[in-house]
Amino acid sequence: MTANSQDLQLRERAAKVIPNGMYGHESTVLMPPSFPQFFERAEGTYLWDADGNKYLDLMCAYGPNLLGYGRAEVNAAIRRQLDKADTTTGPSPLMVELAETLTSMISHADWAMFCKNGTDATTMAMTCARSTTGKRIILVAEGAYHGAAPWCTPRPNGVVPEEKAFIRKYVYNDIASLEAAVEAAGDDLAGVFATPFRHEAFQDQFEVTREYARRARALCDKAGAMLIVDEIRTGFRLSRDCSWEQFGGLCCKDWRQSEVGCRSAPIRRLLRNGG
Repeated sequence: MTANSQDLQLRERAAKVIPNGMYGHESTVLMPPSFPQFFERAEGTYLWDADGNKYLDLMCAYGPNLLGYGRAEVNAAIRRQLDKADTTTGPSPLMVELAETLTSMISHADWAMFCKNGTDATTMAMTCARSTTGKRIILVAEGAYHGAAPWCTPRPNGVVPEEKAFIRKYVYNDIASLEAAVEAAGDDLAGVFATPFRHEAFQDQFEVTREYARRARALCDKAGAMLIVDEIRTGFRLSRDCSWEQFGGLCCKDWRQSEVGCRSAPIRRLLRNGG
């Protein structure tokens, strides 16, 4: 049994100044009372909570921490940049270098944009799909998570029907369901959200089939709609390229958003081909 007196005190203080003491996926309310909510430090693959208990972090900071905490060469690069500038009026030249690196690595990507979180990236992809096609309907899989904005949040509180008026559902990895949803959208289909791997919490997790992936690509091409591949969890994990590629060279010709990072600075990026 680990000591957690400091963690409990922090929870009591947080409950007075933070909604429910913590919000979003950072909340540990579904975990046993002894599960730590607050962490004091991290190094390599380990975390230490507010009471000094040491843990092996299999969560990888909820995904982006691919290189481990406090990696020397990463921290050195961060310090070098901080010595030059922190947040400035305009971006660093490194923004161009990073965009060049990403577009050279991802076969379908002609350009890249950078966002502060996954919700911004998926919302931007949806907005651009509508702008590009001049259409309104967006298809998302039942139970899929694409962010916390009103159009995509799984929680109904505070969301009015109008904000999801042009969002339609289909069953993930089900060709017949996707075909029916595309047909129902008619000439007003702007885009289809897809994930290469079903990764939602509290559900069985699995890859899409090759047949489903190919059919999704073909349906979008026929309808003149955008295939939006949400790789917030899978980017650079299933493949060094777009993960849709592993299903038989299926270039996701439209949009891909994903997350990667190190230390406490994840990068959310939006990649697309064409103008």
